[in-house]
Amino acid sequence: MGFDMNPQSLKKLCRELKLYSSAPELNDVLYLQQKGIVKLKHLDAYTGLKSLHLECNAISDIEGLDDCVNISCLYLNQNIIEDIKGLENLKLLETINLADNQIRRIQGLAGCPLLRQLNVSGNYIRTEDDVSHLLECKNLLSLDISNNKIDDEDALKIIKKLSLSLLRMNGNPVVSKTRYYRKSIINSIPMLNYLDDSPVFAKERRLAEAWEKGGIEAEKDMRETIKKEEALERESHRKAFQDMLDRAKAESMEAELQKHEVEQVKDMHVFENLVTEMDGVEFQEEKDTCNNDIIMTENFPEQT
Repeated sequence: MGFDMNPQSLKKLCRELKLYSSAPELNDVLYLQQKGIVKLKHLDAYTGLKSLHLECNAISDIEGLDDCVNISCLYLNQNIIEDIKGLENLKLLETINLADNQIRRIQGLAGCPLLRQLNVSGNYIRTEDDVSHLLECKNLLSLDISNNKIDDEDALKIIKKLSLSLLRMNGNPVVSKTRYYRKSIINSIPMLNYLDDSPVFAKERRLAEAWEKGGIEAEKDMRETIKKEEALERESHRKAFQDMLDRAKAESMEAELQKHEVEQVKDMHVFENLVTEMDGVEFQEEKDTCNNDIIMTENFPEQT
């Protein structure tokens, strides 16, 4: 039997999760995943929610969220949602996960101006019209639209217009049918640093840009240029490391020399002190001898 969303059951759940049961507006997160929920309701008191987990349920419609105006993260993946709607009041929404539903068209997101991350992987999106609404998501940075049914190159043209840093398109027929797919995507989206299952490094971007300007030959030339640059960089690093070793060796020798000089000075001081002491002893002995001679002369005057 599914979870019946009513004030009492929600209050009980909050107690179990050690959340605020008596003051629902104080909760900033609510975990309702894997509850068998069919219909969203009775969330009007949870006005402080920032993160709402509703994944792995049986939800078909996005509804009942009008009062949850502070939500920034909404997780609705693995449900049976067909239409993206009911998000008009979520002006602070930044992340929404709608993966593995039954969505055929991206829509209903224009009222979420702060939206940055959208996951619609594993749905039934296919054509240019199905993705054109993405152009209204002005701040979108991360799009996972992998494992859909996109086979329309015009749909790919729409996606190329987005200012993304992350894009996952793998699992769509258009990927395998588009010649030079990865190069063309990289050249179309300057800010992209992750495509499908691998990052876009600076080297790959330079090669893609060269290819776009002059084809395979230009890409080959750029590869040689990069190879030479990398060799120079390695040599620079090797030289810097050797210089560091040489400096350390010189500093060690200088320290050893200074230590030796200090020890020599110490030995000299010891020697000088010893000589001084010995001179003092000899002087005292000579003085004592003279004194003794005087005494003896006084005691035994010279006979005439």
